[in-house]
Amino acid sequence: MPGCCRRLALRAGGSLKPWLSRRQFTALFTVLPTLMLLGMWVAPSAAAASDSTCDTDTLVSARVEAEARIDHDARTYAKVSTTVKLTLPMSWDLAGGLLLGKESDGYRKAMRCLVRGDFDGVETRWEEWRSAEPEVIPTHDPSGQGSSRGKWLQVRVVAHTWLDQQADLSVGPWTIETGKARWLIRLRPPSTLEGALWRKVTVDAGRQGAVSAVPKPSAGEGGSVLVWRPAAAEGVPTITVRVEPAWPRDLAARDDSPPHAALDEAGGVLWNVTLVVFVWYALIALPRHGVPDALEQRTVANLRHWVRVLLGVTLVVRGHDVYLGSVGTFEATDEWPERAVHAPWAWLVSAMSGALLLLFARPPRAVVLVGSGLGAGAAVPALGAIVLPRTLGIDPTRFIVPPDPGAGAVAAVGVATVCSFLLPLLGGALSVRRLLVEGGLWRPRHPRPRPAPGMCGVLAVVTVIGACYAAASERDWTRASWLSPRLDPGHWAEEADTGARAWEWGYGSWHSASLRGDLLWFTHTGHWWWVAMLWIPSGLAILAVLRSRVAGSADTPLARRGPQGVDRLLLLLLFPVMATMEPGVYAASSALAWCWFLLYFLALTALLRLTRSRAVAVRPLGSGESLATSLCASHRAGLLHRARRYRELHAQLRSLEQDPSEEAIGARRALESSLRRLHRWHTAPGRRDRLPRDVSVVDAALALGPCPTWWGNGSRAARLTQPIALPFSMTLVWTNQLRGESLTSTLHDRFGLVEVLTQLVLWQIGYAAAGFLLGALWQDLPGRRGPSKAIPLAVAYAAPIGLFALGNWALDEEQTSLAFAAAAILLILTLTGVMMDLETFGGERPYWRSRLSLLRSIYQIRYISIQMAWILAQAAAIATILQYLADNGGMPPPFTGIAR
Repeated sequence: MPGCCRRLALRAGGSLKPWLSRRQFTALFTVLPTLMLLGMWVAPSAAAASDSTCDTDTLVSARVEAEARIDHDARTYAKVSTTVKLTLPMSWDLAGGLLLGKESDGYRKAMRCLVRGDFDGVETRWEEWRSAEPEVIPTHDPSGQGSSRGKWLQVRVVAHTWLDQQADLSVGPWTIETGKARWLIRLRPPSTLEGALWRKVTVDAGRQGAVSAVPKPSAGEGGSVLVWRPAAAEGVPTITVRVEPAWPRDLAARDDSPPHAALDEAGGVLWNVTLVVFVWYALIALPRHGVPDALEQRTVANLRHWVRVLLGVTLVVRGHDVYLGSVGTFEATDEWPERAVHAPWAWLVSAMSGALLLLFARPPRAVVLVGSGLGAGAAVPALGAIVLPRTLGIDPTRFIVPPDPGAGAVAAVGVATVCSFLLPLLGGALSVRRLLVEGGLWRPRHPRPRPAPGMCGVLAVVTVIGACYAAASERDWTRASWLSPRLDPGHWAEEADTGARAWEWGYGSWHSASLRGDLLWFTHTGHWWWVAMLWIPSGLAILAVLRSRVAGSADTPLARRGPQGVDRLLLLLLFPVMATMEPGVYAASSALAWCWFLLYFLALTALLRLTRSRAVAVRPLGSGESLATSLCASHRAGLLHRARRYRELHAQLRSLEQDPSEEAIGARRALESSLRRLHRWHTAPGRRDRLPRDVSVVDAALALGPCPTWWGNGSRAARLTQPIALPFSMTLVWTNQLRGESLTSTLHDRFGLVEVLTQLVLWQIGYAAAGFLLGALWQDLPGRRGPSKAIPLAVAYAAPIGLFALGNWALDEEQTSLAFAAAAILLILTLTGVMMDLETFGGERPYWRSRLSLLRSIYQIRYISIQMAWILAQAAAIATILQYLADNGGMPPPFTGIAR
């Protein structure tokens, strides 16, 4: 009921009733509801008709210029940018609305008439993006006949879209039809501008150029720019331009269509399957190496059970995504409400995955009861929506369109969504806790998990994620519907074909339907977030096995203390699982993403094999026996003492270099004799021997590392990387998610804000794993000093990135922040190596004024100058990359499950 009628009814009922007769009163209140219902029938229709009417007669004198530009270069998805410049008179009835605030209904209506034309109801363009708000400025008469400034307005509207769907995409006055191997660009301006004077129309087809253009363009610019200058009598031109894109851009535009969507999802399945195959091979080889103790038996059993759970979760969740991709669920279509029947299956998939994770975690009985309740809360509404959708009132196809399905249906979907998201998070958190505690990686105050704190923590995480998700959903709806009338309550519309009248729902109804759609697809969208982090418990399970197998080996020779055999295989697996980044995908498809796992593993394995002979620990002694067989942790105190004595003698020797006296010459000879005695060595059986000629006792001490075991060295290096890596992690998050148009994607992606913090934590975990590998492989890495030991790991890290960058260059796709990531890992590991060398001689720290003084003593003058120059060169390279890092233009936000 309109507000005026409501006030009239209240006033009549309150003031007329006391002095009207009973017959008059009955007649009045019999007629009044009829009038009110008639008002409800007529008023919205009249209001809508008035709201949709644009004064097109005055716009005949408007001048229009339109431009469309396709950018193919250095992008995965081609980007179409459009600009429309209008010059219109202030005599237009709605021109004053353009000067109002951008959230006012007058401004929205005037802009809607100029950009979309006459239309009723709500219109959303999910594919259209605006990098800036429309510009409205006063200008002169474009004909030059008048000179009064302020009687004309110039409006400039810019928009863009990514060609990431095989569909008809509308952006500005243009429509792009992305078919197979050909794109059609059509000019379809709003009806309000058909009578205006179109002064210039430009289409820049990009470096690919246009295959055909109808009608024939008036001129061309730069080889790929087509220009039309219609005559005043021609009106709006009918322009169609055909473009044949490069095959990578063509495939990327079809990545949501089968079979490409199914192959894309299959790549994630194959990555985890590859990991499971490698780990299972290691598990088969593990029993051949001695008799395991209780700790090792427990960690090996945990690893075996975990890979089974990982495989099960992968097949359930990723398999469901493969199916959805194969049936075209992610395609843009007019039948998008019918695709909602797939959404409740995500609740069952999450419930099954959460049950597997919770089963592995072996929580206390109270948590099991909570998990059972969550599973029932997810499964019961899912079965109801799948088996009896209309009987139980949870019909997905009707849930995401007006009218409101009712509070009961919304509550049921909300309960299923929360439960289906809580259960896998709870199971995953408890699984990580079990791997940490039972593997000896963490000693909590309470050995058994306490239900209350765990549930509170998971609920807090879900609450934050839900708030960010809702904010992004609201922001995305506002963007897509920015020109729709906010005060439209709905109206009756007449169908052109049949003449039948149908009720068109208004802005509020469609707004609620959009929010309900995001709620329905929340669980499916969340799969892409939490499943992608299962590499963390996978890496922890491997670390727990390594931790158990290194216990009690501190006094064995270095060759036996280092990771050998199957231990070495597990250690090398940590490199692709935890330490490296996925470089990216080609043509927007993850079908070959599993290949990066193999490339990283092979790169590190090959580099270690090629450089092993350059390691100090494997250098032969005078008798031919390797230094590693006689270098034990029990030698540590004596070795550090001799290394300090060696540095003191060298310092005294340098002080005598400029003294030509016979006394100084004799002193030098005595010092040289002392230095030669420091090269004497005793092998493991006790035989006398000598260090290699070019290996000093300082080199031998640095080869031992700061800790007695390779596990201790790895743990120490992992801790040292954290403060060093934090600025680089923050820079990568800023570059990838908070810079340029990437920020737009982050703000509108449903999990974008959550990913900012998540990615920061994941980068830190990855750098910690890289530092652990540096310390664990300390004796196998070449070079005498820590900075040189970092080079092989950094090369193995950068080699697949370089290969991917080469492929990007060949396919002309964006490089993003790959160069910075490759340079960052080298500098992080270099600084970590320097800190490891300082930690080796950490017992001498009280005797030096600063760490730099101690470092100068360890490295000597020549080495420290080289290392400092090497570090400064890396810092300069990173600064250069940051300074000239080009904006990659961002990427379309990931698909949220609702056809657009």
